[in-house]
Amino acid sequence: HEITVSEMRHPIRYRIEWAALVLIRLLARMLPVSAARACGALVGRGVMLVWKRRRTICRENLSHAFPEWHSDKINAESASVFQNLGRTTFEILKISSSTSRLLPALVDSPPLRILKEVYERGRGGLLLSGHIGNWELFAGWIRAMGYPLDVVVKPMRNPLSDAFYNARRRDLDLGIIHTHVATRGIVQAVRQKRLVAILADQYAGEDGVEVMFFGRKVSTPRGPAVLALKFGCPILSGVMVRTPEGRYKVEIDEPLVYEPTGRDEDDVLAVTQAYTSRLENHIRRHPNQWLWTHRRWRD
Repeated sequence: HEITVSEMRHPIRYRIEWAALVLIRLLARMLPVSAARACGALVGRGVMLVWKRRRTICRENLSHAFPEWHSDKINAESASVFQNLGRTTFEILKISSSTSRLLPALVDSPPLRILKEVYERGRGGLLLSGHIGNWELFAGWIRAMGYPLDVVVKPMRNPLSDAFYNARRRDLDLGIIHTHVATRGIVQAVRQKRLVAILADQYAGEDGVEVMFFGRKVSTPRGPAVLALKFGCPILSGVMVRTPEGRYKVEIDEPLVYEPTGRDEDDVLAVTQAYTSRLENHIRRHPNQWLWTHRRWRD
């Protein structure tokens, strides 16, 4: 879109970042999917070479998570992580209003039964995932299959980039719930029998609950467990990952079964640990498609 008068008041670095996103999107949309992914992989590798801090975090995280891997394996997987992040970025930037109509044909053997059974219960539900594979297209695919879906989004520091990415989500016909009103938005969505997607795989600080993740304690958002326990809505977990053939595979777990004990903190801990362990299982199957560049552990 054209830059408005109010947007012109933003710092020059915000406008440069926004302009870069627009230009890359124009390039991505002109290229076939395979070529766009190849460009993304090249850009991702370039980012790895110049961004030493993130490269170091990625290798340290992989070393802790997979102590049996030797250094050559760590370096190779780290490079693959950056390449996959580049591919994901180009795929997201390529999104248009027509993308949602194409998504169902790009997914192999989708597990529709689980979604159908949860939706037909008429209680709404939470879908917990992480920054693995292409999380934006995962939400878009669910919406394309006919299930109403809202996504919980943390506003970006750059408001121009934030608006840009939210426009891509609207192209997929997704509802948007901002984190500063997340509780109210999630409750309203569930009551309207909608699914709500939450990425629950980043460091939550002092407000989180500590659970085990790859053998180490880590602060994890408590909100999903608190809401599920309070309103009795089902919890799903799943991911959309890339296949070697350049297509996608959706993995959705059976709804999480939990019996509240009445001890609120114990229940929140148990539910949070359960879906965090499920996410870990997905990451172990597809280690180079997760966001290892994030400082998930702060010890």
